[in-house]
Amino acid sequence: MFDFLGVLVLAALAALFGWVATRAWRARNAILKWVGVVLSGLFVLIFSLLLVLMLVGFYRLNRNYNASHPAPDIAVAMTAENIARGEKFANFCAGCHSPNQQLPLSGRNFLDPAEGGPPAGTLYAPNLTPAGEIAEWSDGEILRAIREGVHKSGRSLLIMPSEVFRNLSDADAQAVVAYLRSQPAAGERSPDTRFNAVGAVLVTTIFPAFTVQPHITQPIIAPLEGPTAEYGEYLISVLACRVCHGGNLAGGQGGAFGPPAGPNRNTGSVPAGSPVWARGDGSESWLGWTELWRHPMNAVGAGTATIHEHNLTGGGDGLQGAAPDLRMSRS
Repeated sequence: MFDFLGVLVLAALAALFGWVATRAWRARNAILKWVGVVLSGLFVLIFSLLLVLMLVGFYRLNRNYNASHPAPDIAVAMTAENIARGEKFANFCAGCHSPNQQLPLSGRNFLDPAEGGPPAGTLYAPNLTPAGEIAEWSDGEILRAIREGVHKSGRSLLIMPSEVFRNLSDADAQAVVAYLRSQPAAGERSPDTRFNAVGAVLVTTIFPAFTVQPHITQPIIAPLEGPTAEYGEYLISVLACRVCHGGNLAGGQGGAFGPPAGPNRNTGSVPAGSPVWARGDGSESWLGWTELWRHPMNAVGAGTATIHEHNLTGGGDGLQGAAPDLRMSRS
């Protein structure tokens, strides 16, 4: 992707104000001379800086990682067990890849002007059903996209939480692929990502959207599923709990870009004003949906904690949840 018009416009503006600066330098009136030189020189610097940032942004947007991040040569087993487990994780994906944050994963426009998106180009969380582009991808390419943040073309995916999903075990990541393959086609293929000059500058400055992760070269095996600290830590690592709640779950910081500041999950405290949703049974829960199971686990620090998992779809059992409620009770 490249915005030739945007590059030409910025280059032309920098050249124009450079020409104005040379003309001002020749002025006989000292005030006109120095005011003209300073102002036009300032604009030259601004447009030149924007041009450099734009070119760096387009370089990073188009950088190819196929050589350093080869997709694994693998065929995922399309078993009923794999598909069922993959569906549980896919509920998490619905937070971005669905317009209503529920299955099916038919895609979502991240830069929709109706939602206040900046005029940065085209950026979709793509359709992940067989109606989308992944129908043309190999199983290995989908695995690489999930855990390493690399598109089939070799470019970096954008706003893909691969820094979290790279913790998925080989078995769980393959289960997600199996589920994605098993879905009925829904919606239409999402438009390709295409940033303009504004988008290229944003990703180089205030909007760090690149998500490429180090290439995975060793098997990743999850702890044995059960009410243990080891498996609880695995759940926290693959469900992005630390993204909102901080590295030690003592509370997040939030910011202009990114997730909200999650409360301290070591104490179970919920800040005043925290959003509350209703559980499936009508009772209230902080970021909670239908409660499915509990895992006693050691909290980060001391004591014992109980983790409640919730399911967006309101049914089934096992590991399900998009933005799960980590309601921990000390004992």
